[in-house]
Amino acid sequence: MNEVIGSILPLSMGVALSPFPIILIVLLLGSARPRANGMAFLAGWVAGLAAIVALLTFALDALAGSGSEPGPIAGVLRILFGAALLAMAGRKFAKRFGTGDAGPLPRWMASAGAYSPRQSVLMGLALSGANPKNLALTAAAGVAIGEAELATSAEIWAMAAYLLLASATVVIPLAGYVIAPRKMSVPLVAVMDWLQGNHSIMTGLLLVVFGFILLGNGIASF
Repeated sequence: MNEVIGSILPLSMGVALSPFPIILIVLLLGSARPRANGMAFLAGWVAGLAAIVALLTFALDALAGSGSEPGPIAGVLRILFGAALLAMAGRKFAKRFGTGDAGPLPRWMASAGAYSPRQSVLMGLALSGANPKNLALTAAAGVAIGEAELATSAEIWAMAAYLLLASATVVIPLAGYVIAPRKMSVPLVAVMDWLQGNHSIMTGLLLVVFGFILLGNGIASF
């Protein structure tokens, strides 16, 4: 179990440090229905991550139950995920050094102040389950959990730990707003402004680091 937690911890941090969910939760907390939208976004975010990590975990379990050796397949998946992350990093750096991040927010973000809870749930699902970086990292976490010889109850605890850590940067602003909305407004806006101007370089560095981590782990699986 400790080995699995050690494997999924850096992956969860890679997801938690994604700039767009942090920016969006700050925008939602400034909307007309901050608490409802914030909770709805968190629900969608967690549901998207949970679906991916559970799918990969139980798929590896089924493979092991059929008598096949999951190690080589897990290695291939890690290599594919790592290569995908490095390709995404190249695109991010090209964008950063081409046009930079300065400029207005994308339309889907700029309109967050008018979101309904339903739209917030859908955006949470999109940024967790449909975002390529988060998809690759969360799938890699599912591979790490499913490859280990754990009881189902232990796998559920490992998945819960991953979800908690990967959601920390959404949970903390939301909890802070609920407890002290006035005190949280200034630091949240400052964080959002910094991320808006630097999200490409930040995301690119994360993609490079985790891309090479997954490639190395994949090669070591053989």
